[in-house]
Amino acid sequence: MIVSRTPLRISFAGGGSDIPYFYEKNSYGCVLNSAINKYIYVSVKSHSKLYSEKIRLNYSETETVKDVEKIKNPIIKACLKFLEIDENIYISTVADAPGSSGFGSSSTFCVGLLNALYAYKGLIVNRYRLAEEAAQIEMNILKRPVGKQDHYAAAFGSINFFKFHSDGSISIKPVDENSQYTKLIFDSLITFYTHQTRDASKILSHQKKRSNLNTSNLLLIRDQAEDLYNQIYFKKLSIKKFGEILDCGWKIKKKLSKVVSNKLIDDVYNSAKKMGAYGGKLSGAGGGGFLNFVVKKNQKRNIIKSLSKKKIQYFPIKLESTGSIII
Repeated sequence: MIVSRTPLRISFAGGGSDIPYFYEKNSYGCVLNSAINKYIYVSVKSHSKLYSEKIRLNYSETETVKDVEKIKNPIIKACLKFLEIDENIYISTVADAPGSSGFGSSSTFCVGLLNALYAYKGLIVNRYRLAEEAAQIEMNILKRPVGKQDHYAAAFGSINFFKFHSDGSISIKPVDENSQYTKLIFDSLITFYTHQTRDASKILSHQKKRSNLNTSNLLLIRDQAEDLYNQIYFKKLSIKKFGEILDCGWKIKKKLSKVVSNKLIDDVYNSAKKMGAYGGKLSGAGGGGFLNFVVKKNQKRNIIKSLSKKKIQYFPIKLESTGSIII
């Protein structure tokens, strides 16, 4: 049995500028994000011919089919066809966080599945290839209106500044994960699950239709990612500045689409700010998922206790150094 472990990610700034329709027309997009210690595990093995089905799949649903073309799960179907695997096979997944919740789960799953299927075929591929091929599958084959940051975070791990150039090339600047500024970021973060999930593709499709109106906002979001990276690189970052960058980014992000936020999210966010949070943001495209706040270390306990009364759940996260691996 082959088992891959692939990290989910949290994006701090720049989300939305990693989508081709933006960076191809505006020279580049950039994102500062980090892999976190929450994972998707994918196992792959040959399926016994004693069973009536040729292919068995276990994820949030169970599928038993006799042909790749009959598979309902779009990512599994696309990955098997992409790697030209047409044999008796058993694929199973386990995730540490719900899908459609803003941690890049679909892209993480795609990267982890590709990694496991390559190992199943006896091949080891580099991280860049994993990220690019997973992005190609989601963006070009499945025609999803997603960006590339999730695939790269899942494949590379750690905390990075990714720059997506208009010619399709990618620049990667790793942030020292042992620096005091990386420690500052994760020591000041608190994350909550809203228990609301959403279809990111629908939100991103709505944003794409408004691309002409959103360009100016996405330029500001891109600039924030560069500002945050420069604050770290030139050793100027403070907890207050980190929170203010996220707060400003969240206000801009809400302008991209009316479905980015909702009553619960706004209520929790405003409550956190009143209790002393410097700022925060919702992970992913919006509409639900995980809310993140930047707070002083001595405020964490009180804010967690208070916000937990609002039907949201505290969800501790840490940085993950490693990208997708075979375990």
